Amino acid sequence: MRTIECEFSHFAVHPGHGRRYVPFAYQSTKPVLTFNRHKCFAMFMRKKNAQFIPWTRAYRRIHRKTTTDRVGRRRAARTVRVERAYVGADLSYIKEVRAKREDRSAKGKAIRAEVAERKAGKK
Repeated sequence: MRTIECEFSHFAVHPGHGRRYVPFAYQSTKPVLTFNRHKCFAMFMRKKNAQFIPWTRAYRRIHRKTTTDRVGRRRAARTVRVERAYVGADLSYIKEVRAKREDRSAKGKAIRAEVAERKAGKK
């Protein structure tokens, strides 16, 4: 289906719709002007500038009302963990406690793996 653009508002005019106007001052030198509706035709005849009429495409394009290119979301900066001492515990003490905890968890994993092997061996 071929659509024509309105001379004033630049909206699509579908076949069988709109209003056509042939300016009598130009005899076949200017094409037939097509308008979306009577409102557009009346504004054109009053020599209104479409750039100053808020509902037209020309106005929206000039005043940047439509988003032509989407800006991607900015990525948040990665948070960097910094180890710090706090009241009652200096940094060396905190590291010692963490090391003990990791040793315990490693021992627990080893024991669990050994128990799983024994169970598998019995079956």
